Amino acid sequence: MQPAGDKALLEMRAEIFRLVRLCAPNLASLGTITFEGEASNERQRRQWIDSVFIPVLAPAIQTAWWAGKSGFREMAAADAAMDTKLVGPLAKTSRAAGRQIAVSLHAPIGEVGLQRFLSAILRGETPGHMATVFAARASVFHFPKDVVLAGLAFTEMRTARVGDLWTIIEDCLQDVPACEPSIFRAA
Repeated sequence: MQPAGDKALLEMRAEIFRLVRLCAPNLASLGTITFEGEASNERQRRQWIDSVFIPVLAPAIQTAWWAGKSGFREMAAADAAMDTKLVGPLAKTSRAAGRQIAVSLHAPIGEVGLQRFLSAILRGETPGHMATVFAARASVFHFPKDVVLAGLAFTEMRTARVGDLWTIIEDCLQDVPACEPSIFRAA
């Protein structure tokens, strides 16, 4: 029999996998999003966490998550705000990944705001950053924000060795304000 903590940890990991399957089902074909390097290289990972994940992606995820509960205008505004913060090659790869997800997914029935957002991305009316598309979609499926942050870290760090992945995700989340990284802690 497993201790209760191990069961909760396994359930959380399963929830992250479920989130990624629903919000980025074509993950294998997305290529690099915003992290370039070796996930197991602590220096490269720490630089990305400090310069991209915490100041840009984590706030964008939280904003887009709330926007997903509000409507199209809020989603487009969250996406446009991210576009002002993520620039250069990282913005290009983020937009390409978001567009690929938008092309491959439909909004659930009744989620008119999300459908309008995905359509606006396809028409080139909004940038369609991967983080905003991912978080807005996760929001309509009622995933908690902390799980969405972990799911985004998972998508970025997916090249890590399986045995190291959960520790690396924990590393990504530990300094994010208002995140409860302890629920992801590796066993």
